[in-house]
Amino acid sequence: MSAGRVLSSVSTETLFIVAVLSVHLCDVSKHTTASVSPALESGQHGDFVQFVSHPDTVTADSSVQLKYKCTKACRVGTEVVLSTPRTTGLIIFRRTWTHVRKFVETRTRTVRLTFPPSVVYKRDFFNRRPVDARDVIVRAWLVHLDEEESSNVGVSQYHRSLVRTFIFLQTVPLSERPAQPQSRLMSWGAELMWNLTKDRIEQCPPESDVVDLLVFPFASSGEKYGVVRTFSSFINKELESARLQAAHQPRVTLSVWLYLLDWCSQRFCAILRHVNQHRKYGTPLIMLTDSGKVGVQVFLVSQEDKAFTAHTVLPLRTWIRLDLFVNQTSAKLKITHGNSTGGMNEATHTFEFQDAVLHNDTSGYFVIGGDIYMPGIQGYFGPIKYYRLGAEMVVNPMSPVKTLKLLDEAHRECEEIKQITESFQYAVQQEQAKTDVCEPYYKELWRKCIQPRCVQTWSWDQQVKYSSVLNMLRMLEEETGSGPKGSKSVLMWSQQLYHDVVRRLGEVGDAASGAEVVYALTELLKVCSCWGHHQAALMLATLHLAGFRPPADQEQAHVYSLMGASADERLSLLHLGYKHMQGLDGFPKDQDVAYGYYANIGRQTSFDRDKVQDSEQALTEHVHLSNVKELKMQAGEEGDIIHFLKLKAERGDIHSQKTLAQMLFWGSNGMMKDISGAVKWYERSALQMTDASAVYDYAMLLLKGTGVKKEQKLGLKLLKKAADMGSAAALNGLGWYYSTVRKNSSKAVYYFELAARNGSRDGMFNLGVYHLNGAIPDTPGTTETAAFHCFLKAGEMGHVEGAVEAASSLSRGMLPGVSRDSEKAVILLKPVSEMNGHLGFNVREALKTYQQGSWDEALVKYAMLAETGLVVAQINAAHLCEALEHNSACQWRYHNYSTYNLVPHETGLLKMGDHYSAAGDMSKAINLYSRAALQSSPQGIYNLAVLTEEGHTVPRKVLEQMQIPAEVRLHKATVVESLLLRCWELETEKDYVSPCALALFLLKVGKAWQDFTNSTTQQTLSWGILTVVFIFVLGIVIQIALAHYSAAQMGRLSQTSVRHRESHPVSEESRRDSTPDTAAQHRGLQVSGPTHLEQNGRPRVIQNGRILQEAADQVITVTGVCVFALWIMFVSHLF
Repeated sequence: MSAGRVLSSVSTETLFIVAVLSVHLCDVSKHTTASVSPALESGQHGDFVQFVSHPDTVTADSSVQLKYKCTKACRVGTEVVLSTPRTTGLIIFRRTWTHVRKFVETRTRTVRLTFPPSVVYKRDFFNRRPVDARDVIVRAWLVHLDEEESSNVGVSQYHRSLVRTFIFLQTVPLSERPAQPQSRLMSWGAELMWNLTKDRIEQCPPESDVVDLLVFPFASSGEKYGVVRTFSSFINKELESARLQAAHQPRVTLSVWLYLLDWCSQRFCAILRHVNQHRKYGTPLIMLTDSGKVGVQVFLVSQEDKAFTAHTVLPLRTWIRLDLFVNQTSAKLKITHGNSTGGMNEATHTFEFQDAVLHNDTSGYFVIGGDIYMPGIQGYFGPIKYYRLGAEMVVNPMSPVKTLKLLDEAHRECEEIKQITESFQYAVQQEQAKTDVCEPYYKELWRKCIQPRCVQTWSWDQQVKYSSVLNMLRMLEEETGSGPKGSKSVLMWSQQLYHDVVRRLGEVGDAASGAEVVYALTELLKVCSCWGHHQAALMLATLHLAGFRPPADQEQAHVYSLMGASADERLSLLHLGYKHMQGLDGFPKDQDVAYGYYANIGRQTSFDRDKVQDSEQALTEHVHLSNVKELKMQAGEEGDIIHFLKLKAERGDIHSQKTLAQMLFWGSNGMMKDISGAVKWYERSALQMTDASAVYDYAMLLLKGTGVKKEQKLGLKLLKKAADMGSAAALNGLGWYYSTVRKNSSKAVYYFELAARNGSRDGMFNLGVYHLNGAIPDTPGTTETAAFHCFLKAGEMGHVEGAVEAASSLSRGMLPGVSRDSEKAVILLKPVSEMNGHLGFNVREALKTYQQGSWDEALVKYAMLAETGLVVAQINAAHLCEALEHNSACQWRYHNYSTYNLVPHETGLLKMGDHYSAAGDMSKAINLYSRAALQSSPQGIYNLAVLTEEGHTVPRKVLEQMQIPAEVRLHKATVVESLLLRCWELETEKDYVSPCALALFLLKVGKAWQDFTNSTTQQTLSWGILTVVFIFVLGIVIQIALAHYSAAQMGRLSQTSVRHRESHPVSEESRRDSTPDTAAQHRGLQVSGPTHLEQNGRPRVIQNGRILQEAADQVITVTGVCVFALWIMFVSHLF
């Protein structure tokens, strides 16, 4: 009879989950055994507990026999504890019970031990991760009920127990364990996969504390944009343990390559900084001063910032390596760079701190270059290596060597060109000064009599090397009479020279004979770039990447791309952001680097949009040269469409007035930008008071004074009217008015929220600004996460500033609830960056060139724009390559690049699909056709149908996205029919007689014929009908043949009669002597008197003709009836 009852039993599966999960961790830490409290089998009052019997090893069916005695109400427990190579003191089994009566008696209880399968059995399909258990301990304990804590029943009671005991069990090695008896069966496929993979040894990925922060040069333009990097904890437990131990006594090493074009324009410029999770500068912070020195700041354990300056001036236009060693309480900075003699200069600076340095690289983020807190350097970053656990020696060679050396040579060459230009300007000014000032008589005689000594400004090598520069300067002097004066005039001349070079590049065409001309033109492009027109650098990069005339040279192209971006040239920034986003043309795929470039151009786009009247800005219009309708819309003032719009606008058509106003305001559709003309049409459309958007547009012009005198009273009145008419933009405008003019935050927020709820992206952004500034009424404090979500929604709707702000938060990942996602940040920035007005201006210029008939020049311009990632430019460049019959690499290059975009144009997808299909790579072809089909391209769907008909398989995911039902996807014929039907539905708006419609009709005819021929009943009826028709036609044919035979016989008899009359003629005398009756008979013989044979044959001929006609009618009737019957049976299968 039991002395107590079981109160609790802990699930072994639940307890053992920690052990199972721990197997996944890749760790090699040493095994340690948990301390075991010493046994105390008997107490002072006579309580005791001890094992009577127990197993020696860990087995599935094992039990222990426990003897115990309680002097008063008590709790007795038994538990199993084990250790693994990484875990100690893991309880996998526990059972407790209470004893509340017969306290003096000694009790014995048998407890069955239950071990998890992972500890007892070998590895199999159901026991995937057996545990190598060590030091398995079975222990028992006893505690009085009045002394135990009710909240900790069974938890850690062994160490607080009154009496206790334990025993050790031996474990069975993994290789010697028995197989687990199976009560479940696995499928054949699962068993096959298990047999194939069960002997595979799982390995952790290699992990190192040495990190390459940068492997490719990054161009820093001196703005507040850079490369953001973050670090996570080590997976390897030993490395992570070392990192945690070094947090308060760090050993950190950084090695940075720099190339400076100028020293800092402000007091400090950022080289590399660590911003911690509290948005404070952490360790390290490396800066450049305005005097060219390096400053280093660290954060100490005492929560203080300490900094020191290395009094070594960094040289310009040479590669410099900075090596920073931080070791607990000291920092050492080593500066290495080349000198003019070809040697290396080194300088070492050491600084001791009073306290240890605090460093945690998993907190916050690192920035290479500038960010929102500090601008970056003006120059380039080379390879950067970071030793997270420190290093005594640094291994960080220049890489890529050729690119970095070419970059240095290009900048030195540019510097020499600038010096030559300045010297030439000075010489021209001096010569002019001599002619403008009167000289004394004796000085003039001295100059005539004394042989002059000429001091050359430039060496002979310089004159040969830069002959093109000197020739251009002399030409400029001849044309202007004075040469370039100052940097502005040089910049203007470089712009004119650039346009002339591009035009001449178009004239060269694709001819191989123009290699010398192209070389001379590329030299002039270098001059343009050095003179300040940095778009020439991007043109040089384009020529070297595309290989139009000069051979393709990626390293040289990289150099010119970086030079343009370092000068903050907008198209070059777009170009580098796109290349790093996609990983094209030797640029490594790196979303963090791409963000650094896109963030810069995105912010510039935001500023540029405020300069509406800038003549070098225009909307980015997506006009495809292969689309005739789109080209007609770009005819400008002379186009029929513009004349038609003006006519309708003059007659009061509000839609035409709005369209003309927008065209003139933004300079779109080939129209010249005319703000005053746009205001006139905005006014006329608004004053009709029938269109909310027209009223809003004119109201904002009045409120801002854009192109018209500012009238806030009338503007506000119209704005309210537009809001009452349902304009969401007008609601946002009211919010803007109350925010900026009236300074009423409550009303401003009210209207912003109302506008945001009605789909206004400006309202959504402005609401985010109020959240960020903590200006929302009844909501104290800043709510940055709410602001981020507003910015994100606005950015997704195309708001430039919203996308820039949201991308900034995504790149850093510092907001609560917002994880870091640099790829999403880049995806947000790319489309809004392509709204840049300067990009739109270049697109418009390329289109104008095409319309003027200069297709080769247009190709050069479109190719440069295509390198920025603009899809319409890539499609147009490929179209011109094909139209001008350039080499195939040109066409396929840009069609291929267009497919890499997030929303590619269907033309590129279809062209590349055709290319891969012709090459036999059907998997790529199907993938591209599928992407086109998912964009509702009829041609893409038709191509998929054709490939399916040929036996190729369209991915199931694609068919699901096209909403083709699962039952249809089971058969090839139904898939083809569904695809053709979808294609025809998309084409019905264009033409009912289309390829898809014809293919669908033929498919249905073939299917109907197959169903018709497979029907036994209808086949029998058809053959019966055909047999009847055949017999009937055969009978008619026989009848016709007999009738023809009879008619032929009569014809021969008639001919015999005629010959008889001709052989026996009647004389004239006989005719005269004959009686009148006889004469009449003779006359009738010639006119109408038939012979006997004729009289008998004529009715037969008539009769035969009637028979033939009747036979023909019968054949036609019977055949028609039979054919109609067969057609009805066939059509019943067609529908």
